[in-house]
Amino acid sequence: MPAYDYKCTDCNENFTFEKSMTDETTPNCPKCNSLNVKRVWGGIQFKGLSSGSGSSGKSCGPCSGGSCSSCHS
Repeated sequence: MPAYDYKCTDCNENFTFEKSMTDETTPNCPKCNSLNVKRVWGGIQFKGLSSGSGSSGKSCGPCSGGSCSSCHS
């Protein structure tokens, strides 16, 4: 299940919340229970996936899994 990053606009708490990609509800802040939270774009994680996502599953220097142009997997 994907995990999304949020920031509370009331207390500035940053937190991660797991929910399905089709769930459009906004979570409460775990610190102050506020509903005034904003999603931090670019913050999505998929639990259960390995860091190497390329076909070879190998790391090539600074990138991993054949995801950069210098990889030759």
